[in-house]
Amino acid sequence: MPGALPRVHLVTPAIVERTVARYGVQGILTDRERRMFEGFSHERRRDEWLSGRIAAKRAVRRVLGACDGSLPSYADVDVWNDVNGAPRLTIRHRPSLGGRLSVSISHTTGAGLAAVVDRAESGSIGVDIEPTTTLPMPLIRRVMSPDERARLDTGSESPSALALWTAKEAALKAASHLCSGLASIELFWKSGKCTSARVAGQAGGDCLILVRHRTVGDFTIAAALCR
Repeated sequence: MPGALPRVHLVTPAIVERTVARYGVQGILTDRERRMFEGFSHERRRDEWLSGRIAAKRAVRRVLGACDGSLPSYADVDVWNDVNGAPRLTIRHRPSLGGRLSVSISHTTGAGLAAVVDRAESGSIGVDIEPTTTLPMPLIRRVMSPDERARLDTGSESPSALALWTAKEAALKAASHLCSGLASIELFWKSGKCTSARVAGQAGGDCLILVRHRTVGDFTIAAALCR
């Protein structure tokens, strides 16, 4: 993605299939992850969840490979959820590293999206992926701030409803420690592209959220970085 955001990792159903064929589910998931995977009663839910885990593990491998040349196995990376449902990482033989890394995961129809950043250097990350389809603008207007709706009503070039939705979702994940709903995220855009966001009502205004979105094949993806 352009700008200061880290690279996101998109995993298509074909990539998931190839990865499972090469490593097997046991070679990809930790014991804890495998118990969760096997606990899903619907195959579609299992497939979507697995795509997100594979995307996150690939992102970790890419980050560590670029940082120090190490390449942990898929099963060395344990992706779990905290009490709020947010993803967290534990990396075998590197216990201090998992807490330093911010990870975000999104998945839909068998495809997964993930990004990983160093919290100290970059802040917290958020991503979202949705099938590229027409989303009714009235739906997104329900979670827009008065200022956002006013900008839409001026007739200036604005992002599509789907782009606004994915950008808000990504920004919400990145700033989850500051807010709890899409209506709290106020987006700013230029030339039809979301560029930044803020938490509405946030005192001080010193929280910068960078936002990018684009269409990749059948999917619309967004990433946000909260510094």
